[in-house]
Amino acid sequence: MTAFFGIDEHNSEKFFKQGVVCIDNSIERKAVLFKTFQRIRTEDIVFIKNFTQAGLKVKAVGVVLSNFPIENELEVCIPVEWIWKGEKFMEQFGEELAHCRDTLYEEYNTLVQREIIDLLPARFQLTEEW
Repeated sequence: MTAFFGIDEHNSEKFFKQGVVCIDNSIERKAVLFKTFQRIRTEDIVFIKNFTQAGLKVKAVGVVLSNFPIENELEVCIPVEWIWKGEKFMEQFGEELAHCRDTLYEEYNTLVQREIIDLLPARFQLTEEW
């Protein structure tokens, strides 16, 4: 599960309309971000979130459609089906969040992951056997 952190409203709307999530080419070349971006695969869950002192706000959840990025002179993008958009606020999630300066990173907090999974429509939910 990959989080895209601190994406402004203008870029969020652009991503929703174009069915992608993108990072700037100059940012993409940084080694840590590039490795995370490379690990994103078809059917992975990605989400856009913001963090304030009040808590965590999830703005959108999507499923990756292809692990082949689209690159232009300004950005590298991955096609995404945005399956949930709104505002999900989480006040309590079990631990203090480190203030992450990276735009893109893997989400390891299981409480946050569960909240994201609960936002998914039934067709993306795991069966009872899991």
